[in-house]
Amino acid sequence: MVLGEGAAIGLFVGGILGWWEVWLNSDLTHRMFWLATQRLAGPMVPGVGWGALASATLALLLGQLARRGRRSLWIGVICLGLVWIAGLAALAFPLRDTAFLLHRFSSHGLTRTVFGSIAAASFLLLAGRSWDALTPARGGLGRLRFVVALLAAASTGLMLMLWVLLPRLSAARAAGRPSIMIVSLDTLRADRLGALGSARPLTPFLDGIATEGMVFEQAMSAAPWTLPSHASLFASLLPFDQIRRWDYNREPPLRQTLLAERLREAGYRTAGFTGGGYVSAQCGFGQGFEIYEDHDEVAEGGPGKIATAALAWVRAVRRVPFFLFVHTYEPHYPYVHADFANPADAGRLPPVVTYKEIDAIHSGALILSEAERRYVTDLYDGDVAHTDRVIGGLLQTLKREGILDRTLVVVLSDHGEELWDREPDHSPGHGHSLYQELMHVPLLVRWPDRVPAGSRIRTPVSLIDLAPTILALTGLPADPAHQGRSLARTMQTGEEPPPQPILAEAIEYGPDRFLIREGNIKVVLTPYPDRFNLVPIPARPLEVFDLATDPLERHDLSTHLTKPVAEMVDVLWRRAKRVLSGPVPADEGRPPLPEDLLQQLRSLGYLH
Repeated sequence: MVLGEGAAIGLFVGGILGWWEVWLNSDLTHRMFWLATQRLAGPMVPGVGWGALASATLALLLGQLARRGRRSLWIGVICLGLVWIAGLAALAFPLRDTAFLLHRFSSHGLTRTVFGSIAAASFLLLAGRSWDALTPARGGLGRLRFVVALLAAASTGLMLMLWVLLPRLSAARAAGRPSIMIVSLDTLRADRLGALGSARPLTPFLDGIATEGMVFEQAMSAAPWTLPSHASLFASLLPFDQIRRWDYNREPPLRQTLLAERLREAGYRTAGFTGGGYVSAQCGFGQGFEIYEDHDEVAEGGPGKIATAALAWVRAVRRVPFFLFVHTYEPHYPYVHADFANPADAGRLPPVVTYKEIDAIHSGALILSEAERRYVTDLYDGDVAHTDRVIGGLLQTLKREGILDRTLVVVLSDHGEELWDREPDHSPGHGHSLYQELMHVPLLVRWPDRVPAGSRIRTPVSLIDLAPTILALTGLPADPAHQGRSLARTMQTGEEPPPQPILAEAIEYGPDRFLIREGNIKVVLTPYPDRFNLVPIPARPLEVFDLATDPLERHDLSTHLTKPVAEMVDVLWRRAKRVLSGPVPADEGRPPLPEDLLQQLRSLGYLH
C-alpha cells in the first residue's frame, strides 16, 4: 500500500498540473479533446512514478529511524517537515519559473489554488508515512487505505495504457498528412536573398530552396519586431487583436489557439528549437509543442546547436507526420561574422559589434562614419551568410536522408533590419517603423511534386496567411478566428491569389502605428504621434507611398489623397479607433520575466 498511496498522490498532482494547462489553453472550449487528453496524461504518468518513489523512500527512511528508537524517529519526522517547508518555499519563489512555467499565464488566484493543492498532497504523503512509522498498528484506517491503493493501482494501469497508446493513436490520426517545417530567420531582410535581388552571394542554400519551390516576392510581416510578428504568424491574428500591449511583464495569452496546437490535436508530433528571447516558452510560444527548446545563441556561438537538436529530433520521429519549428537570431545583432567586412572600415568599432555599441549608436554617444556604417552593414551580411550555411546544412542533411522531400518546408523572416536606410538614430535596428526595410520579408515554400518548382508570386501576401494555408494543405478544418486567408490554391497551382488588402501594426516601440497596403499603394497611420509607449520615436500622423514608383518610400503622397487612398485611410482610422478605445488591460500582478531571459534579451539589445 506504500507504493499505491504514493502513486495516488502522484496521480493527483499530475492531474492538477495537466488540468491547469488544459484550463489555461481553453482546450475544452476550443473542442480540442485529443490535445486535452494528452496534456492531462503527460504529467500524470510521471507523477505516478515519482509519487510511488517518494512514498517508498520516505517509508524506508522512517523505517530505519524507527529501528533506532522513538527519539530518532521524532527527530527524523521534524527534519523532514522542515525540509518540506524549505522545499515549498523554494518552489514558491526562486524555483517558481522552472517548476511552474504556467504561473506566468495564470491569475494569482488560480496559481495559489494549484500550488495549495500540490502542497496539501505532498503534506498528506509525508504525514501518512510519518503516521505509519509512529503508529505501526493502523487501526480502522486500514480498509480505507486499501481501497485508495486499489484505485491508485487501477488508475496507474489506465495512465500507463494511455502513455503507450497515445503516440500510436496520434500517428494514426495524422497518417497520410505531410510533415511540416517552418524555419524563421529572425531579422533577415528580404533584399539579402539572391532569389529576391541581392547582388552579393549571401544565401546560396536558401536560393536553392527558392529554385526548387515557390517565392513570394512581396510577403509582408504583421509587425516590425519579434514577439508580435511570431504571435501573429502562429495565431493568424493582427497584433492589436491578440493583446493590447506587449511589455516585459506580459505575454500572448494562452487562450489563443496556435498552429502547433491544431496540428498536435490532429496527431502530429511537434517540436520547436529556438533562439529563445521573445520566442521563448516563457513568452507563451511553447503551447502545443511536445518539446520546445530555447537556446542562448550568444552564449552558444550561433545556431549550430539549434540545428543539431532539430536534426536529432527529426531523425527520431521521421516515420510519422511531424511539425518542426526552427528559429535563429543569427542575422540579429550582435554582428559577428566578417566574411564581407573590410577591417580598414572598422574605425572605432571592435571586430564584433554587440548591443553595447548598438546602444551607443542609438543614443548618439557614437556617431559612425560612412566607413564604419559600411563595416556594420558588412558584418550583418556576414551573419546572413553564416545563417545560410548552418540552416542550409540542416536542410541539405534532411534532403540526403530522404526526409525533406516528404516535408512541406517554409522559410521566412519575422521582420527586417534598418541599416541606415533613412533614420540614423535607429540604425541598425527594428521595431520602430513600418517602412519596407522592416516589413518586407522573405517567404519561400518547398514541397516537391505539390508546389510548382521555380514559381514566383508577385501579389502581396501576409505572414498571417500562413497558418490558414497550412491547415488547408494538411486537410484540417479552417479556424474561423483566423484573420489571414488560405494560399493553398496558389501554392498548389502557382496561380496568383486574388488581390487583398494587407494590414500590419507597430506596437510598443514608439507610437502605435497602423499599415494598410493594396497593390502598390501603402498607407501608414499614426493616430497619436505623441504617445511614445516604451520608446520616444517621432512619427508622422499620415504617410502614403506608391511602391511601384517609389520602392524606397522617399516621397510622401499624403497631401494629395485620391478617393481610393482616402478610403484606405478610413479603414485604418476605424480600426485604430476600435482597438485603442479601451483601457490597457491590467497585468493581473504577474511577476517580471525571469533573470535568465532578461539577460538574454539584454544580450540581443532589447533591454538596457
